Amino acid sequence: MNLSSFKLGVYDFLGLVVPGMFVICEGWIAGRGWRQFVEALSALRPVSFTVFLAGSFVVGHFIQELADWGVKRIKGPRFFKIGRDDVWGGADGNAVKSAIWAEAGLTLANVDSAFDYCLTRIGEAFSKRDVFVATSDFARSFLVLAVCGMAPAWRLASDRTHSISSFVLLLAGYVVALILVALLAWRRMVRFRYISDCGVFGAYLGSRPAKNAPASEASPKL
Repeated sequence: MNLSSFKLGVYDFLGLVVPGMFVICEGWIAGRGWRQFVEALSALRPVSFTVFLAGSFVVGHFIQELADWGVKRIKGPRFFKIGRDDVWGGADGNAVKSAIWAEAGLTLANVDSAFDYCLTRIGEAFSKRDVFVATSDFARSFLVLAVCGMAPAWRLASDRTHSISSFVLLLAGYVVALILVALLAWRRMVRFRYISDCGVFGAYLGSRPAKNAPASEASPKL
């Protein structure tokens, strides 16, 4: 196997490798402490760093699956499809339905079928969608990372304090920081997932011939 030809896409890096690296580091800190973690990390050689990246890639899959399951468990199975549902139920949805009928003679009553159709038709016209989805899932992974971050927070607070009061105070500060990170990650996850879905329908409508196009190029009338 030629590893030199292996390339990571945007989603592979942001959605899988980076979250995997973070959670491994969190476990490392929780188990060994901050000083040992820094020393071990700085001593990584190319081969061991490659193994670290490979392990992060594998762990990242489980993080994304756990985050996806957790959010859907709390907010419902269609939470990540709110963007397409909003478009489909509004005036733009009627425009999409009419455009699909004019182009292919299809009546798609299901929003997911229409979404897949539009996504296929636009091709590379909305290439930024990959970045939007990767950014959304990258932010989503921080919900899991914030929960897992409680373990290293406990270890750091324990190692750096010598009294119960200072330990509680420092741990509370870490917890507040983790909650803040989770809230910001949630907002970013929702925003980029929403525009990644809405943008597909917008790109499809934008790719349709203009009204003043020549008759041979214009779409047939309903």
